[in-house]
Amino acid sequence: MKYFYIPFIFIPFNIHLTFPQQETDSVKMMLEDRIEQLEKKLEQVKEADKLQELLDDANRLAVMKQEEETGISKKFFSGTRQQQGLNPNISLLGDFFGAVSSSDNILITEPGEFSYGSNGMFMRGLEMTFESALDPFARGKVIMHLHQDELEVEEAYIELLNLPLNLKLKTGIFYTEYGLLNRYHTHALPQFDRPRVAARYFGIEGLGGVGAEADFMLPCLLFAHATSLDISVTEGSNDFIFTTGRDINLLYTAHFKNYYDISESSFIEYCISGAGGRNDTSLYTNSFVGSFGVRYKWMPPGRSKYRTLDWNTEFYHGIAETTGKSIHSNGFYSSIQNKLNARFWICGRIGYAQMPYDNKQYEWDYTICFDYWQSEFVFFRLQYQYNHRYIHDIPAGSGDRLPSDHSLIVQVSWAMGPHKHEAY
Repeated sequence: MKYFYIPFIFIPFNIHLTFPQQETDSVKMMLEDRIEQLEKKLEQVKEADKLQELLDDANRLAVMKQEEETGISKKFFSGTRQQQGLNPNISLLGDFFGAVSSSDNILITEPGEFSYGSNGMFMRGLEMTFESALDPFARGKVIMHLHQDELEVEEAYIELLNLPLNLKLKTGIFYTEYGLLNRYHTHALPQFDRPRVAARYFGIEGLGGVGAEADFMLPCLLFAHATSLDISVTEGSNDFIFTTGRDINLLYTAHFKNYYDISESSFIEYCISGAGGRNDTSLYTNSFVGSFGVRYKWMPPGRSKYRTLDWNTEFYHGIAETTGKSIHSNGFYSSIQNKLNARFWICGRIGYAQMPYDNKQYEWDYTICFDYWQSEFVFFRLQYQYNHRYIHDIPAGSGDRLPSDHSLIVQVSWAMGPHKHEAY
């Protein structure tokens, strides 16, 4: 048996995998298209964001413009009055009460010059108010008052604003600036009624009439933070210490006030007031009433809704000229209002008044009341008052003696519209 040997020869070689050139170009083009599409989409997103940013800016500008236009109360274009934009603010206010008294004297139980009424239920007033900015330099207010089936104009005046020398002018029918409370309407008083000393000199409705008033903001005097002076001339509507029986019954009133900030939460102010006019229908005799009042108020920042303290004290001195002599009379009151929480107030007042034409006759009043404020538009008041009187002849000449009495009063007052229960 024969064997054959066959040699193997190894030859080295490299293997290269190659693709056709056409396929490589296709992949490259596909990738470039994809990148281009992504770049286009990114550009579109950037443009959309930019457009949204422009829209947001436009909306913000529109809101700012609307707020700016809303902040301007009135606009006038070439004298054209646009009715919808120039309608005045209209408010309606009701003031009702029921009262019982230990006295059945008609001067106390029947509404009149010295009393709102007692031993019954009464509508003290139904008040409608119209107020508006007439133009950038003037505003007007009209207050109609319905009382005892009589409709009267309580106030109707125009105020001229932004005058030189920090001056403000008023003309029409108004309550004058006098003392601490004369400008208050009855429903806004801190107690149910006015202090008796003010009522004896000016009546239960206050001092006012048809006339003109100038209000000056003066440079600060005696270290005050604000100083003002009011001077007015009115056709008198007062038959107590003054007279309305003459053809011309002018009353001259001045009111000086200094204001001081004590701290961040409190202030104090004092005022000096005077009023003068004729007191006789035929003689040239005059009367004068001066007062000095102090007010302190504490309202803690951030808590004024729950705590407030308001203290008022005022001293009066009257001079009534008669044939051959002058009669001097005095009086005062001091009141405090303490806010217990968001709804309840407790108030107290003490006062003394001599009669303007006979200082031997006098009256003391002691008052305490509780107020419940359901809201800034509705409040209820319960008031107890004791009047100690030594009055055997009142200025109106009735000849009746006015007895002392205890009284209990329940008051309900409400408001519709922006007028509310505020000082004026």
